[in-house]
Amino acid sequence: MARVRTSKLPFDYAWVVLIVLFIGLMFSFGIRASFGAYITPWEQNFAVDRTIVTSISLMSFIVYAFAQPIAGKYNDQWGRGIVPSISLLLIGGCLLLSSFATHIWQLYLLFGVGFSLGIAGCSNVTASAILSRWFYKKKGTALGLAVAGMAVGQLIIVPATLFMMNHLSWRTTMAVFSLVILVVILPLMIFCVRSKPEEFGRQPYGYIDKEFAESSQAEKITTREKVEKSSIFAVMKVRAFWYLTIPYFICGFTDIGLIQTHFIPMAQGKAFPVALIAATMSIIAICNIIGSIGTGYLSDIMHRSRQLGIIYAVRAFTFIFLFIIQNPWLLIIFAVIYGLTDMASIAPTNSLTTQLFDRYSIGTILGFVTISHQMGGAFGSWIPGILFDLTGSYDLMLIVCIILLFASALLVLKVPEPRYQPEPHCQKI
Repeated sequence: MARVRTSKLPFDYAWVVLIVLFIGLMFSFGIRASFGAYITPWEQNFAVDRTIVTSISLMSFIVYAFAQPIAGKYNDQWGRGIVPSISLLLIGGCLLLSSFATHIWQLYLLFGVGFSLGIAGCSNVTASAILSRWFYKKKGTALGLAVAGMAVGQLIIVPATLFMMNHLSWRTTMAVFSLVILVVILPLMIFCVRSKPEEFGRQPYGYIDKEFAESSQAEKITTREKVEKSSIFAVMKVRAFWYLTIPYFICGFTDIGLIQTHFIPMAQGKAFPVALIAATMSIIAICNIIGSIGTGYLSDIMHRSRQLGIIYAVRAFTFIFLFIIQNPWLLIIFAVIYGLTDMASIAPTNSLTTQLFDRYSIGTILGFVTISHQMGGAFGSWIPGILFDLTGSYDLMLIVCIILLFASALLVLKVPEPRYQPEPHCQKI
């Protein structure tokens, strides 16, 4: 029987894996969230209009969405942290090459495709799949902390990008971030992260596994079978999949679609000053961190489908609030309450998914579920613009979103709540 490696660290090694994944998500999503800072420089540098530049973002969005199930599948199949490591190499390499771009089509290829493929492989999907195997206890907390890395990226990397571009060129800024990823974060990922604890001769956090070697071997044998079961057609036959993905589609429609894309012009239409709007976005980012960590912790002690129902219902009430906002203090209150629900759905959704579909390839199923969120975001950024052009306001869109969110709150309650069942050879600490 193979001996399980014991850690000389004052804490379980699973937390090291979490920290490295947190840093990876912080930089990858922080850089992606900084896209708006590059729009004007690219327009000026390449003599193109805004439609052409923003179409790079659209391409990036679509590539990222549909590449996630593929990245999740190969993360499960290859293991050993290969997918997130290759993804960071792709992110850093494409950013570095983008800094030398001389034609706009090169940015379509390098940023719109290559960089986005890297983001798909170093995303909350692969991070959640990895952490769900490293953590038995406090799984929801771990997933919430990982998701918080994305919010921290928005809070730190976006302002850093604006500051650097104000003093340096966009090319230098992009090159600096690429070197940080390639020289610092990539080696950490290669040497510190594995997709499963048994690949390091360790056991999941929260277990004393007396037959760990045998169970690890069984996991290796069944991995290919799980991947083969992950056909979208097989998953679509499971009702719980729809109870999760339909509300998650609406979640994406209302957050990364409507609010992230249209909140700024919506607030400008109410004559709020730019400084206040910028402060509001920062408050939303800070509350994202609190909400992500908080719901991750609650996922370990609370019924997760009810938790999601509360999140969607509270968000619906914040949209009602948008109708009456005329005072700056009301805008701040909206930012706090909405921010607490913005990324809060990710940890409980991923935690539920990893348990409900544990017979399948976890990474692949998480990718399928996340596609619904990303496609919701795509439509949520497009349809409100059409309705605004037709009606001259966002009121009709807000009404539609309120109805959809309340419907989501009811639908997600139908998701069954599984409980962790220790294997016969495992004892809970």
